[in-house]
Amino acid sequence: MAGTMAVLDPDLEQRLATTSTELLLDLPELTPEALADSGTAYGVAKRANQLRVRAASLRWGRRGATVNSISPGIISTPMGNAELEGPNGDMMRAMIAGSGTGRVGTPEDIAGVVEFLISRHGSFITGADLLVDGGVVAALVTPG
Repeated sequence: MAGTMAVLDPDLEQRLATTSTELLLDLPELTPEALADSGTAYGVAKRANQLRVRAASLRWGRRGATVNSISPGIISTPMGNAELEGPNGDMMRAMIAGSGTGRVGTPEDIAGVVEFLISRHGSFITGADLLVDGGVVAALVTPG
């Protein structure tokens, strides 16, 4: 969800999408000083992944492939459960409660999206990041 919520300068987004992997760490916005806050670093990394997937879909599409990513919300996995029990657990439970589904996601929820994307039904989807969060982001950005 962090990549969807990250607001970056359009010029930086363009450079994150198109800079070769070998030169990414040369971008001034990606220095340890610029990303000292771990939350900021996480959001930039996730947004960069979305942008790079979009750019890669053009190259790979010419070869007949699709390239997509999935941004899961809070999922009932060992990591997700540990986060719910950690210092941000109350905030995460509030986000879930305010979401459209009002529940934690399951590994099966994510697997179903993967199954769709790799099937013939998903063959026209490329360069996309699918937000599979039960509506958490929608609840966070929609007033009322």
